[in-house]
Amino acid sequence: MAARHYRFRTFRLDPAARELWKDDELVVLPGSALDCLVYLVEHRERAVGRDELIAAVWGRADVADTLLAQTVLRVRRTLGDSGSDGAIRTVARFGYRWVEETMVDGDGSEPVAAPRPAVEPAGPDEADGEATQDAGAPAAVRDPPPRRRTFWPGVALVLGMVCIAILAMLWPGRHGSDPSGPVAASEAPAGKTSPSPALVLPASVPDTADWSWLRLGLMDLVGNRLRQGGLPTAPSENVLALLGGLGDADLAAAPAAAGAWRIVPKAEYRDGAWKVQLQARRDAGPPHEVEATSDDVLKAARSATDVLLIRLGYAPPQGGEVVRSLALEELVQRTKAAILADQFDLARHLIEQAPESLRATPEVELRLAQIDQGRGLNAEAEVRLQALLDRVPASLDPALRGRILISLGSTQYRRRQLAAASQTFDEAIEVLEGAGDPIALAGAYGGRAAIASQDEKLDQAAADLGRARVEMEAGGDALGLAQVDMNLGLVQIKNYRPAQALPMLRGAEARIAVLGAREELAYVRYGMVGAQLQLLDYGGAQATVAQFWPPEAHTGNARLRWRLTVTKVYVLLATGRLDEADTLLSQIEQGAGDADDYAAHSAGRALTALVVAARGRFEEAAPLAKAALTGELEYEQPDLYLTTWAVRLRCLRRSGQVDAAVAETVALRSWVEGRPNLWRRTYATLAEAEQAWALSRTEAALQRFADAFEQAERLGIPDDLVEVAEPYALALIEIGQVDRASTVVGRVAAWAEHDLRAAWAQAQLYRAQARTSAWHRATEQVLKLAGERALPAVTID
Repeated sequence: MAARHYRFRTFRLDPAARELWKDDELVVLPGSALDCLVYLVEHRERAVGRDELIAAVWGRADVADTLLAQTVLRVRRTLGDSGSDGAIRTVARFGYRWVEETMVDGDGSEPVAAPRPAVEPAGPDEADGEATQDAGAPAAVRDPPPRRRTFWPGVALVLGMVCIAILAMLWPGRHGSDPSGPVAASEAPAGKTSPSPALVLPASVPDTADWSWLRLGLMDLVGNRLRQGGLPTAPSENVLALLGGLGDADLAAAPAAAGAWRIVPKAEYRDGAWKVQLQARRDAGPPHEVEATSDDVLKAARSATDVLLIRLGYAPPQGGEVVRSLALEELVQRTKAAILADQFDLARHLIEQAPESLRATPEVELRLAQIDQGRGLNAEAEVRLQALLDRVPASLDPALRGRILISLGSTQYRRRQLAAASQTFDEAIEVLEGAGDPIALAGAYGGRAAIASQDEKLDQAAADLGRARVEMEAGGDALGLAQVDMNLGLVQIKNYRPAQALPMLRGAEARIAVLGAREELAYVRYGMVGAQLQLLDYGGAQATVAQFWPPEAHTGNARLRWRLTVTKVYVLLATGRLDEADTLLSQIEQGAGDADDYAAHSAGRALTALVVAARGRFEEAAPLAKAALTGELEYEQPDLYLTTWAVRLRCLRRSGQVDAAVAETVALRSWVEGRPNLWRRTYATLAEAEQAWALSRTEAALQRFADAFEQAERLGIPDDLVEVAEPYALALIEIGQVDRASTVVGRVAAWAEHDLRAAWAQAQLYRAQARTSAWHRATEQVLKLAGERALPAVTID
């Protein structure tokens, strides 16, 4: 039986060969995305349920709907569709259906063109091996001399891995006080200083399925009401982060700051009534114990919380509270408890089973939008949130409108609608000012900071994070405060200030460690590695990696685990441990599909090219680097994109394709000037220097090397200074300007004990100076540092 090919638009899908072609180009798709496409096309006569599609693609049932949604989104983007009105139609509350007109070709014998990368680097158009030359390029080309320039990628690419993390605080499961609950806070009692935030732990509840939701639901209700009464109280999400994997028996040992109240709720049903007890204990002092009884558990919880507020010297919330029915409050709390437990399908089911009168309320509509967000259905969430804004004007309920705007802004950010998201967060800030919910206001400032960071407006990002910090402090959210400090450090890294960033990150690390938040601790250490590598502190970077390795022991977040894995690859590459790097890169390629985590996957592709180049396999590395230059990498990690492009140019030159690199070097400069900063201009200047040197334009090359060196000096980052100094010094040595080379090498000699590039430049200088003993010692150091990286022929006899 002949293999079937499917044709639609200008595409041809070959399931047997596992290939998708667009005209004569092979389109690169992750395996899961290709399997999804094939299954939908082969079952195009009907709609395919989500569960069926998950089982067909991943072979198991325990895959989140979010991953499926992201995979379908990846396929749609590949086909050029912008939404569910394209080839793949979303079937509401069921799954998907292939609706594109499709022809079946059964002979399977048609010849196809040789594949080439589906995504070209921005600017260069030449295929590998073509000798395209600009008008001003001379015909003569200088062959790279055997001792002039070896090759190993530097670690400047770590700048591309650091991103702002504040939006994690805005996503479902990371909100502060309940966005659909009353949020007007009363003033703290006169004369009180800012106390440490109270910590409300999960409740002790009846061991039955019907009431299991109360464990987190009561925790959240009590925490919200304490906050409304003026007692700073940590958001439920942050409490769960602090507790990590603690079981019920260990809750008494839950971490809390000195002077903070630790509050344990307990609910029991007896003789037709609910009794809710609250025990509040601070440090070693005697506990406060209060209780209330009612036929409704939520009413009893509110009454008990009000009594506790009075005991602690606070006034229960009055006046501005939004009046809601007990049925609505129960639905809100039950769905919040489900979201806190990442049970988004259960939360939706609870809403679907509720009466229409409850489903139509703005609070429940917001909850449905949060559920869509949690499942990765961002387009659907945005439509729901936009409609909801029309129903909730600021004059009716400013706090609720502010929370809707925060959810909408975070959704727009995830959909890369940065201008719209910025305007949304602006409005959220305006609405929430004076609304009595400082944690929500902090989230709005944090969201705007994330957009400013993505737009590389880093001073603005730092200013908004500073405002978020003030609000977090006012709201008494210790973990949120530490998260803001962490993001301030990450902004410094993005601003090419690792020396300033590292102390900030260490401070955040210390605060997070005291709080015991495992995932946040892994994230701040992930950022620390970036700063340590830029400062050439390889020992420190390896020690930091050891603190979060293996990643699955430090976080349950799959996306963060892959980021931590990528981070370790950077360290392995910088220290010459290429075999270990290859092992981890294979894991990333197989486990972190683009739809699951395109940031880690695209970084992994780029790092694979760099590892191959470090082994000296330049002809192989050049096309790998070209294939890694995707739009996703350019958007998410522009500095890694630039570094990968620069590595490709070096590989072209080292494999004898010097002319082919000419136009790409020009295009690289053009790309940099479209998003300029001193760091990028330094690397564009370095690429121009190396290209001029390869084309025997000696004077032009030396001038560009000197320019790049001066720019690197202004940056003041050790990694960048070494990256420029090494080829500059080798060029000077080759033309006999040993004194000038000595000045350049002397500038980076302090790192020759642990950085291969500095060590190699120093060894070649000693050789040129005929200082035999020093040359032998330096060469031995080079061999020690090289690890599995390729070196030119080295002799010390």
